[in-house]
Amino acid sequence: MTEDRREQVRPFLRAGEHLVAVCAYELGPGVPTPPEDLLPPADPSSLHRRIEAKLPKPLAQLVRTRVIDPRRSRPAAAAAVDRLPDAVDQLGTRLMHGKSMEGGWESTAGRFLISRAGARGSVTGVLAVTDRRWFGLTDVSHLWQSTPVMKEYWEAPRSAVAAVRARPTGVLQRGRMDLEFTDGSWVALLASVPAQAVPFAEAAAHYR
Repeated sequence: MTEDRREQVRPFLRAGEHLVAVCAYELGPGVPTPPEDLLPPADPSSLHRRIEAKLPKPLAQLVRTRVIDPRRSRPAAAAAVDRLPDAVDQLGTRLMHGKSMEGGWESTAGRFLISRAGARGSVTGVLAVTDRRWFGLTDVSHLWQSTPVMKEYWEAPRSAVAAVRARPTGVLQRGRMDLEFTDGSWVALLASVPAQAVPFAEAAAHYR
């Protein structure tokens, strides 16, 4: 557990909450991307808000409607065609690296991925476990910002996570961790520093 990750997590701890373990991670190869229609709209930028504030009220309301939201107004058939190459890539990745997720989008694993994608942060996330709960952070800073701006995108009680299995049987990915939930769903993660996968999993398991 590096000190810089501790510093990123510390502001999100609640009064009296004890940090058990933290690990920087990325999603494993082949983990599916949630459909756009399951994600919340992106937060408007400060520039967008300033422009909208100067518009006449009827026009500003029109801008905020779903009619001109390109994510929502796109024909479903066109979106499906665009996803075909991704489906082929995912099949090849699964053949090479094994299964990367269990459960649908309504499962705990699915909701984890939806929350993560909805935060629209960096590829690398931070997963933390305390004596009370699990939670995930992502960097939502802009390219011109030199200091990370961390945002909590997901949390769950400790009872929602069944285990973190480092180096699961049958896969060769360095730093692989399967985050397993008590509803039977799970998702594959990769520790950003592969050597930290086992200590993180052991620390989380030791506290159970």
